Amino acid sequence: MLHSGPLASLLFSKGGWPSENVEGAVDWLLKVLRTRKARALVKAAIWGMQMDQAVTVRRNAQLMPFDTLPDSYMKDRIKARARSSYDGSAWTAPTYYEQPDAAYVEEVAEFPYIGGDGAAFQRMNDLEERLNDIVVLLQATVTGRSIAVACWFEYLDHDLEYAEWENAFTWLLPEVHPKVARGAAVSDAQVQTNIANFDALPPDRRAAILRSMERFRLSQGRRQGVDRVLDLTLAFEIAVSGPGGEQSPPSYKVGVRTVQAIGGPLPDRQQRRATVGDLYKLRNQATHGGQLKAKEAKALDRILDDCGAIYLQLMTRLLTIAAEPDWPAIELEALSSP
Repeated sequence: MLHSGPLASLLFSKGGWPSENVEGAVDWLLKVLRTRKARALVKAAIWGMQMDQAVTVRRNAQLMPFDTLPDSYMKDRIKARARSSYDGSAWTAPTYYEQPDAAYVEEVAEFPYIGGDGAAFQRMNDLEERLNDIVVLLQATVTGRSIAVACWFEYLDHDLEYAEWENAFTWLLPEVHPKVARGAAVSDAQVQTNIANFDALPPDRRAAILRSMERFRLSQGRRQGVDRVLDLTLAFEIAVSGPGGEQSPPSYKVGVRTVQAIGGPLPDRQQRRATVGDLYKLRNQATHGGQLKAKEAKALDRILDDCGAIYLQLMTRLLTIAAEPDWPAIELEALSSP
């Protein structure tokens, strides 16, 4: 936002006192006032995912270790606020976190600068939604754990950042804010492949998969075990929903479709189906009684972890299928290897 007060103050500071560089200051002012569009950067700090090196994930977009993110006013704000957590968590709240593990940078051409139609804010919203899709995707196919993200915008030409102290973070978080533990080490190649496969899907398939992934994301942030169970079963059901099997119990339908979609040797499929069956036993207990029996509660974390790993395998596989799967056929025969 251009305001006369800050603009005048910066003009005089660039000109020096008394007037050592008036010409340079005027050139800067004219440059600012004449700019309508400029190259911009979408940047984000990421807690919960560790990168070994910078990797290109989209055209003009990279994921990288946070330490390698170029210095800027906003990066310094994050570092200044970071502190050690009392329980070792990487991120607890928007006001309480350690230094981020990773960062995201995307260059955007012809980003609005001066205009009266709100175009810059609409473009910001669209770019934030695109970034949020990546965050959800990474959590549901790579880390399997909660991720917290703070994003912001900068202009590539620092002369145009005349009031960067007014900048603010946008937090990309699920409706239930998670507690992010230690960052999960991820495979650079897997990150690139999954994002490329996701981008290649038709819009309707991306939307359907994101609905499932959002529910998985919620399951990772819930505090109560019962709620984690319910959200995770919903994530599975959305992922493998489709024509056929309307009369089948959900546990059978989800179990068979999940293991057949993932494929693999028969013993592996049998084990995965049994594990998903254990999840549905917890789900049935939760929905009918609200509380888990002592024996089931003891096995809760193991079942959730095992089923979370199966979910990641399922979603990674579904990213390679462009059309809606023929689920009745898949129930009878495993998909061919991708």
